[in-house]
Amino acid sequence: MSAELLNLTKYPLNDGVYILSTINDNFENTYLKVREKEKRIYSDNELRVLPFASGSNPHKNEWDLRAKSFLRFKKHIKIKNRKLNLLDLGCGNGWFCGQLSKSFDHNFLCADVNLNELKQGRRVFNSERINFIYADIFNSEIPQASFDIITVNAAVQYFPDLSKLLNKLLPLIGDNGEIHLIDSPIYSISESKKKKKRTMDYYSSIGFSEMADNYYHHTWDELSAFKFEILYKPDSLKNKIKQSFFQKDSPFPWIKITR
Repeated sequence: MSAELLNLTKYPLNDGVYILSTINDNFENTYLKVREKEKRIYSDNELRVLPFASGSNPHKNEWDLRAKSFLRFKKHIKIKNRKLNLLDLGCGNGWFCGQLSKSFDHNFLCADVNLNELKQGRRVFNSERINFIYADIFNSEIPQASFDIITVNAAVQYFPDLSKLLNKLLPLIGDNGEIHLIDSPIYSISESKKKKKRTMDYYSSIGFSEMADNYYHHTWDELSAFKFEILYKPDSLKNKIKQSFFQKDSPFPWIKITR
Protein backbone atom coordinates (compact mmCIF):
# COMPACT_ATOMS: atom_id res chain seq x y z
CA MET A 1 0.00 0.00 0.00
CA SER A 2 1.75 3.10 -1.22
CA ALA A 3 1.46 6.61 0.16
CA GLU A 4 -0.62 7.45 -2.90
CA LEU A 5 -3.15 4.68 -2.29
CA LEU A 6 -3.62 5.85 1.30
CA ASN A 7 -3.81 9.43 0.04
CA LEU A 8 -0.96 10.36 2.37
CA THR A 9 0.63 12.65 -0.18
CA LYS A 10 -1.96 15.34 0.57
CA TYR A 11 -0.49 15.73 4.07
CA PRO A 12 2.60 17.77 4.99
CA LEU A 13 5.92 16.02 5.52
CA ASN A 14 8.24 16.62 8.46
CA ASP A 15 11.60 14.91 7.88
CA GLY A 16 9.88 12.13 5.98
CA VAL A 17 6.97 11.72 8.43
CA TYR A 18 3.46 12.46 7.17
CA ILE A 19 1.59 14.71 9.62
CA LEU A 20 -2.08 13.66 9.84
CA SER A 21 -2.92 15.29 13.17
CA THR A 22 -2.18 18.51 15.00
CA ILE A 23 1.11 18.03 16.80
CA ASN A 24 0.73 17.95 20.58
CA ASP A 25 4.10 18.22 22.32
CA ASN A 26 2.83 17.85 25.91
CA PHE A 27 2.70 14.07 26.12
CA GLU A 28 5.72 13.56 23.87
CA ASN A 29 7.95 15.86 25.92
CA THR A 30 7.13 14.03 29.16
CA TYR A 31 7.35 10.63 27.49
CA LEU A 32 10.78 11.34 26.02
CA LYS A 33 12.09 12.57 29.36
CA VAL A 34 10.91 9.32 30.95
CA ARG A 35 12.46 7.28 28.13
CA GLU A 36 15.75 9.09 28.61
CA LYS A 37 15.64 8.54 32.37
CA GLU A 38 15.00 4.83 31.76
CA LYS A 39 17.82 4.71 29.17
CA ARG A 40 15.39 3.76 26.39
CA ILE A 41 16.54 6.35 23.85
CA TYR A 42 18.53 4.21 21.44
CA SER A 43 21.19 5.03 18.89
CA ASP A 44 20.45 4.43 15.21
CA ASN A 45 22.80 1.46 15.24
CA GLU A 46 21.02 -0.13 18.20
CA LEU A 47 17.61 0.51 16.64
CA ARG A 48 18.65 -1.33 13.48
CA VAL A 49 19.05 -4.62 15.35
CA LEU A 50 16.08 -4.48 17.73
CA PRO A 51 14.53 -6.63 19.10
CA PHE A 52 17.80 -8.56 18.99
CA ALA A 53 19.48 -6.17 21.39
CA SER A 54 23.24 -5.79 21.66
CA GLY A 55 25.10 -6.82 24.79
CA SER A 56 25.50 -3.17 25.77
CA ASN A 57 21.75 -2.50 25.76
CA PRO A 58 20.69 -1.84 29.40
CA HIS A 59 17.37 -3.57 28.71
CA LYS A 60 18.74 -6.59 26.89
CA ASN A 61 16.90 -9.08 29.12
CA GLU A 62 13.59 -7.39 28.34
CA TRP A 63 14.37 -7.25 24.62
CA ASP A 64 15.25 -10.95 24.62
CA LEU A 65 11.67 -11.64 25.70
CA ARG A 66 10.25 -9.24 23.14
CA ALA A 67 12.31 -10.98 20.47
CA LYS A 68 10.42 -14.18 21.25
CA SER A 69 7.11 -12.35 20.78
CA PHE A 70 8.41 -10.90 17.53
CA LEU A 71 9.45 -14.31 16.18
CA ARG A 72 6.03 -15.77 17.06
CA PHE A 73 4.31 -13.00 15.12
CA LYS A 74 6.75 -13.34 12.22
CA LYS A 75 5.88 -17.03 11.97
CA HIS A 76 2.17 -16.15 12.08
CA ILE A 77 2.30 -13.84 9.07
CA LYS A 78 4.73 -16.03 7.14
CA ILE A 79 2.14 -18.79 6.75
CA LYS A 80 -0.31 -16.35 5.16
CA ASN A 81 1.87 -16.49 2.07
CA ARG A 82 0.55 -13.30 0.47
CA LYS A 83 1.33 -9.62 0.45
CA LEU A 84 -0.20 -7.84 3.42
CA ASN A 85 -1.04 -4.27 4.37
CA LEU A 86 -0.02 -3.82 8.01
CA LEU A 87 -0.59 -0.90 10.38
CA ASP A 88 1.56 -0.75 13.50
CA LEU A 89 -0.21 1.61 15.90
CA GLY A 90 1.91 3.07 18.68
CA CYS A 91 4.98 2.09 16.70
CA GLY A 92 7.47 4.28 18.58
CA ASN A 93 10.73 4.20 16.65
CA GLY A 94 9.36 1.68 14.15
CA TRP A 95 11.62 -1.25 15.03
CA PHE A 96 8.80 -3.80 14.64
CA CYS A 97 7.97 -3.02 11.01
CA GLY A 98 11.58 -2.19 10.28
CA GLN A 99 12.63 -5.68 11.31
CA LEU A 100 9.69 -7.33 9.51
CA SER A 101 10.54 -5.45 6.31
CA LYS A 102 13.87 -7.29 6.21
CA SER A 103 12.01 -10.58 5.66
CA PHE A 104 8.72 -9.64 3.97
CA ASP A 105 7.65 -7.62 0.96
CA HIS A 106 4.56 -6.32 2.78
CA ASN A 107 3.32 -2.75 2.98
CA PHE A 108 3.85 -1.21 6.41
CA LEU A 109 2.35 1.90 7.97
CA CYS A 110 3.88 3.04 11.26
CA ALA A 111 1.74 5.40 13.35
CA ASP A 112 2.44 7.22 16.60
CA VAL A 113 2.19 10.61 18.31
CA ASN A 114 5.91 10.68 19.10
CA LEU A 115 7.42 12.74 16.29
CA ASN A 116 11.01 12.34 17.53
CA GLU A 117 10.93 8.56 17.36
CA LEU A 118 8.99 8.55 14.09
CA LYS A 119 11.71 10.67 12.51
CA GLN A 120 14.36 8.28 13.79
CA GLY A 121 12.43 5.32 12.39
CA ARG A 122 12.12 7.01 9.02
CA ARG A 123 15.84 7.72 9.03
CA VAL A 124 16.90 4.21 10.04
CA PHE A 125 14.33 2.18 8.08
CA ASN A 126 14.30 4.15 4.86
CA SER A 127 12.27 1.73 2.75
CA GLU A 128 9.62 2.40 0.12
CA ARG A 129 7.53 -0.29 1.81
CA ILE A 130 7.31 1.64 5.10
CA ASN A 131 5.46 4.91 5.62
CA PHE A 132 5.62 6.78 8.93
CA ILE A 133 2.72 8.94 10.07
CA TYR A 134 2.15 11.23 13.02
CA ALA A 135 -1.50 10.48 13.75
CA ASP A 136 -3.99 10.52 16.56
CA ILE A 137 -5.96 7.49 15.41
CA PHE A 138 -9.22 9.04 16.63
CA ASN A 139 -8.75 12.24 14.63
CA SER A 140 -7.16 11.02 11.43
CA GLU A 141 -8.67 10.21 8.05
CA ILE A 142 -7.65 6.64 7.29
CA PRO A 143 -9.80 4.77 4.74
CA GLN A 144 -11.86 1.84 6.03
CA ALA A 145 -10.80 -1.73 5.23
CA SER A 146 -7.29 -0.50 4.42
CA PHE A 147 -5.41 -3.17 6.36
CA ASP A 148 -5.09 -6.92 6.63
CA ILE A 149 -3.40 -6.66 10.02
CA ILE A 150 -3.18 -4.01 12.72
CA THR A 151 -0.71 -4.45 15.56
CA VAL A 152 -0.68 -2.62 18.88
CA ASN A 153 2.68 -3.64 20.24
CA ALA A 154 3.43 -2.80 23.89
CA ALA A 155 1.22 0.27 23.50
CA VAL A 156 -2.30 -0.60 24.69
CA GLN A 157 -1.49 0.93 28.07
CA TYR A 158 -1.26 4.41 26.55
CA PHE A 159 -4.88 4.37 25.32
CA PRO A 160 -7.44 5.32 28.00
CA ASP A 161 -10.38 3.33 26.57
CA LEU A 162 -9.65 -0.09 25.09
CA SER A 163 -13.19 -0.63 23.81
CA LYS A 164 -13.18 2.73 22.05
CA LEU A 165 -9.82 1.91 20.49
CA LEU A 166 -10.93 -1.49 19.16
CA ASN A 167 -14.20 -0.08 17.82
CA LYS A 168 -12.13 2.51 15.95
CA LEU A 169 -9.73 -0.09 14.54
CA LEU A 170 -12.17 -2.81 13.50
CA PRO A 171 -13.55 -0.84 10.50
CA LEU A 172 -9.97 -0.31 9.30
CA ILE A 173 -9.44 -4.04 8.69
CA GLY A 174 -11.04 -6.08 5.93
CA ASP A 175 -13.51 -8.92 6.51
CA ASN A 176 -10.66 -11.36 7.13
CA GLY A 177 -8.47 -8.80 8.89
CA GLU A 178 -6.85 -9.17 12.28
CA ILE A 179 -5.96 -6.88 15.18
CA HIS A 180 -3.08 -8.10 17.33
CA LEU A 181 -2.34 -6.92 20.87
CA ILE A 182 1.26 -7.94 21.51
CA ASP A 183 3.34 -7.60 24.69
CA SER A 184 0.59 -5.51 26.23
CA PRO A 185 -0.59 -6.06 29.81
CA ILE A 186 -4.20 -7.14 30.36
CA TYR A 187 -5.30 -7.68 33.96
CA SER A 188 -8.08 -9.02 36.08
CA ILE A 189 -9.99 -6.29 37.90
CA SER A 190 -8.23 -7.06 41.20
CA GLU A 191 -4.81 -7.08 39.52
CA SER A 192 -5.58 -3.78 37.83
CA LYS A 193 -6.09 -2.01 41.15
CA LYS A 194 -2.77 -3.29 42.49
CA LYS A 195 -0.90 -2.39 39.31
CA LYS A 196 -2.22 1.17 39.35
CA LYS A 197 -0.58 1.77 42.71
CA ARG A 198 2.62 0.09 41.55
CA THR A 199 2.70 2.30 38.45
CA MET A 200 2.20 5.46 40.48
CA ASP A 201 4.95 4.41 42.90
CA TYR A 202 7.32 3.68 40.02
CA TYR A 203 6.84 6.97 38.17
CA SER A 204 7.03 8.89 41.43
CA SER A 205 10.32 7.17 42.24
CA ILE A 206 11.91 8.41 39.00
CA GLY A 207 10.48 11.91 39.35
CA PHE A 208 7.66 11.75 36.78
CA SER A 209 4.50 11.08 38.79
CA GLU A 210 2.44 12.85 36.08
CA MET A 211 3.25 10.02 33.67
CA ALA A 212 1.03 7.70 35.71
CA ASP A 213 -1.96 9.68 34.42
CA ASN A 214 -1.09 8.56 30.89
CA TYR A 215 -0.69 4.86 31.71
CA TYR A 216 -3.85 2.74 31.79
CA HIS A 217 -4.45 -0.72 33.23
CA HIS A 218 -6.89 -2.54 30.97
CA THR A 219 -8.82 -5.62 32.05
CA TRP A 220 -10.11 -8.77 30.38
CA ASP A 221 -13.66 -7.50 30.97
CA GLU A 222 -13.01 -4.78 28.39
CA LEU A 223 -12.45 -7.46 25.75
CA SER A 224 -15.64 -9.38 26.50
CA ALA A 225 -17.66 -7.60 23.79
CA PHE A 226 -15.16 -8.55 21.08
CA LYS A 227 -14.31 -11.71 19.17
CA PHE A 228 -10.84 -12.58 20.38
CA GLU A 229 -8.42 -15.47 20.62
CA ILE A 230 -5.38 -15.80 22.87
CA LEU A 231 -2.49 -16.97 20.68
CA TYR A 232 0.07 -16.91 23.46
CA LYS A 233 -0.89 -17.34 27.10
CA PRO A 234 2.01 -16.79 29.53
CA ASP A 235 0.32 -18.59 32.42
CA SER A 236 -0.59 -21.74 30.47
CA LEU A 237 0.68 -25.04 31.89
CA LYS A 238 3.08 -25.43 28.97
CA ASN A 239 4.64 -22.04 29.55
CA LYS A 240 4.78 -22.48 33.31
CA ILE A 241 6.73 -25.70 32.80
CA LYS A 242 9.13 -23.89 30.45
CA GLN A 243 9.66 -21.15 32.99
CA SER A 244 10.39 -23.72 35.68
CA PHE A 245 13.34 -24.77 33.52
CA PHE A 246 14.53 -21.14 33.29
CA GLN A 247 13.16 -20.67 29.76
CA LYS A 248 11.90 -17.14 30.24
CA ASP A 249 9.30 -15.70 27.88
CA SER A 250 7.03 -12.68 27.63
CA PRO A 251 4.85 -12.16 30.71
CA PHE A 252 2.13 -10.63 28.50
CA PRO A 253 -0.49 -12.33 26.32
CA TRP A 254 -0.75 -12.19 22.54
CA ILE A 255 -4.36 -11.54 21.57
CA LYS A 256 -5.92 -11.68 18.10
CA ILE A 257 -9.19 -9.81 17.53
CA THR A 258 -11.34 -10.27 14.44
CA ARG A 259 -14.58 -8.86 13.11
